[in-house]
Amino acid sequence: MQRREFLKSSLAGSAAFALSGLTVLNSKRAHAATSNIELSAEGTYKTMVDGTSVYVWQFNDANGSGPGALTSGIVVNEGDVVNVTVTNNLDRAINFVIPGVMANTPSVSPGSSQTYSFTAPAAGSYFYTDGVNGEIGKAMGLSGPLVVMPADGSDRLYTGGPAFNRQYTLVLNELDDRLNAAVAAGGTYNMDDYEPNYYFANGLSYPDTAGDGDTLVSMNVGENVAIRFINTGCITYPQHFHGYHVNVISRNRVLETRVIEKDTTQVERDMCTDVILPVAQAGAYPLHTHYVPGVTANGVYVYPYGGALIVMVAA
Repeated sequence: MQRREFLKSSLAGSAAFALSGLTVLNSKRAHAATSNIELSAEGTYKTMVDGTSVYVWQFNDANGSGPGALTSGIVVNEGDVVNVTVTNNLDRAINFVIPGVMANTPSVSPGSSQTYSFTAPAAGSYFYTDGVNGEIGKAMGLSGPLVVMPADGSDRLYTGGPAFNRQYTLVLNELDDRLNAAVAAGGTYNMDDYEPNYYFANGLSYPDTAGDGDTLVSMNVGENVAIRFINTGCITYPQHFHGYHVNVISRNRVLETRVIEKDTTQVERDMCTDVILPVAQAGAYPLHTHYVPGVTANGVYVYPYGGALIVMVAA
């Protein structure tokens, strides 16, 4: 194949990303809380699974980190007041937007800070990103997951929705190292030429995904496991399950009118797809995109390393 052929939120009374996936810490609160988050937008070099070093952008949470290798992630309860202060350490203006929640927000210039405030919306899966630089902001990795839990503290995808025994948040994205090299040099990139060659789940590629508690989906027979697919990248991810069928519950918080079992679900660009996996049998099975380059790293297929390949293990 041709070479050209990627929370710990520490929020009181909320939930936190932990090594067992997204672990829910129930508080059963009857009133809203206020969460103050500090993010810095920064550029850094990220080592790919094949050893290549690539310049990326990221939101970094001063109070914790996101699932897997992500440097930021936010978990709140619906109705919470959330204040996010963004310090811009990049060489160009950015802002902080949440598709479906807040857009066209004020920009923050290099070396400055801006606080963005919002009330946590209905329970569900969201993501935040930069809206100033368009697709380049997402392609460079400037995004993070936002998970809103029901106000009553229940382990459900939404108030009165399906219950789960455990849940995982899997942020899907990718990069084209030619774009990253151009941005590192102070330039820009024509997204018409975008052709990614590295792919990630929570910032990790296989086999690193199999060694991290946020991307190794560990479960027990008889459980219902919620998986939140959050596509912050610039391509579509048709996510395919081996060994199991899942029930697709919602896409961008819009409930499916007819829930049927599927072994593949399409996660479009800018889409958050929530599914429930009934664990019906023990064993180890892969979960991966059906877009074949998505399980490669710079054109190398799976062994000894690959792309956004997840291992599911049930006992």
